[in-house]
Amino acid sequence: MLFKFAWTHSPEARDNTIKQFMATGGMPPEGATLVSRYHNVDGTGGFAILESTDAGALGDYALDWNGMIEIVITPLMDDETITNVLGAKFS
Repeated sequence: MLFKFAWTHSPEARDNTIKQFMATGGMPPEGATLVSRYHNVDGTGGFAILESTDAGALGDYALDWNGMIEIVITPLMDDETITNVLGAKFS
């Protein structure tokens, strides 16, 4: 399943967040795969697309960062999946 892992950070946390990202590469733990990652041009946050069937891996990844940044993890569906869901409701 795909998830959007979105983050924002305060100006006060920015430098520490950058240092941790540069030191670790910001890679998720085993059980979650980084599909893509994008950063806001203004440096205030960004989001990654992760693939996982392991909620624990997502929680582990969040715990690596949520002392410095605000995180929102949202399950995602592709067009084919949402079309099937909508078709069942609106056919």
